[in-house]
Amino acid sequence: MNLLDLVAQHARPYEITHHSRWIDLLRDKSRKQALNCIPVVESPDELRTLVAVRREQLEAAEALVRRRYAWRGYDVQTDEGWHGTESAKPMTLLTEASGQLVGTLTVRPQSPLCAEQTYGSDIARLRAAGHRLGEVVKLAVESGIDWKGALDALVQGAYLVSRVVHALTAIVIEVNPRHVRFYEKVLGFSVMATGGVCARVGAPSVLMLLDLDAFGERVRASLAAVPC
Repeated sequence: MNLLDLVAQHARPYEITHHSRWIDLLRDKSRKQALNCIPVVESPDELRTLVAVRREQLEAAEALVRRRYAWRGYDVQTDEGWHGTESAKPMTLLTEASGQLVGTLTVRPQSPLCAEQTYGSDIARLRAAGHRLGEVVKLAVESGIDWKGALDALVQGAYLVSRVVHALTAIVIEVNPRHVRFYEKVLGFSVMATGGVCARVGAPSVLMLLDLDAFGERVRASLAAVPC
């Protein structure tokens, strides 16, 4: 399934398949120019991304998040429940390889956003400027696996959920300051505010924004450059 040219009637319910790795194509231009050809790196056949719909799936995702965040010294707080409309309910994505959970993230479309606890006034300004906002939270990838492939699959799934399913125009994310450069260079996020402390993990945070139209155009341009 081509996520950028999605035809709903051909989509398998709750499952996303991956035909190429976007992250390998979204590297900085200096590395692209050093290559005569940018290959499409095929994802393993067994790699797939699902939307969690069963309790055991959600519990598995939560367990992975807690374990990986604890490894970094973070204590993740449990969500206090959902207070928005059903159409804006958070969607948890699970990436599996050979039937094993290797990565997860949750997309929260529209309000309330977790980042509003730290950067409420900044997010209010983004909405006032016309953005239809969502956010990505609880990103975790299992250790000892192809983390780049798992992350790539989650990014593709998050784009589908955010842009195609919920028609969002932009995504915000709170990241640790040391991760800012990766999100800027590879995915195209921009820094919107700094100096906050994320109450959910008790760590310094930076608020970043990704324009989904611009991101989609970057992916299309990169895919158009392949093959030579």
